[in-house]
Amino acid sequence: MSRIADFVCDLVFPNRCPFCDRFIPWNFLCCPECREKLETADFCPTCGMAACVCGTAEFSYDSCAVARPYTGLVREGILRLKYNRGFNAAKLICTELSEKLKSLDIPNSADLITAVPMTKSRRRSTGYNQAEYIAKLLSKSLGLPLDFKLIGKNKTASAQHKLSAEERREAAKSAYFAPKSHADISGKTVILCDDIITTGSTLSECAAVLKAEGASRVCCAVLSGTLLSPDKNIKE
Repeated sequence: MSRIADFVCDLVFPNRCPFCDRFIPWNFLCCPECREKLETADFCPTCGMAACVCGTAEFSYDSCAVARPYTGLVREGILRLKYNRGFNAAKLICTELSEKLKSLDIPNSADLITAVPMTKSRRRSTGYNQAEYIAKLLSKSLGLPLDFKLIGKNKTASAQHKLSAEERREAAKSAYFAPKSHADISGKTVILCDDIITTGSTLSECAAVLKAEGASRVCCAVLSGTLLSPDKNIKE
């Protein structure tokens, strides 16, 4: 049924490559040219950084699987996912992310999947949360249940992408909280999804909320990661 829906939708909104924005066949996720050029990089499976900082930084999460580097064509695809419903980028990269999680043997011990939340005002503005969309794709791929009521987000003064690395850390400390009513996650392993990891501050603070509510382990799953050290003065 979903393939029929995709075909019909393509008649009204022609399918585009999420990386170069060219028109592509309705059943493609990206053009063959971009698929061959997508950037690759290795990330530490524990801290999630390209330049491992496990010896110098502490994070509340226990592991972090990152599929692609946030640069070049991948960056273009992630930006379209964030701001222009470029869901093809998530569909394509989530296939790789799912396989990476399996290679780390995370799905076999995980109990459920959640996502980094948005504020209610931001959600109304965009109409969707890209982190939740990623979580839904992984839920279908891995056969794990979803729960998006485990973490809430307070309204913050500035968008994350406008902040330096140190400002991100400070902002994240007061940004996330556990809602008054949520499922019991005592002793459970939770997969926490997001689209980008930069300094790790957001994921770490969300993981801290989950652990404060009883989660035994938090394993992050992220579409892309920056190649800079988290100690750099990052403003993207």
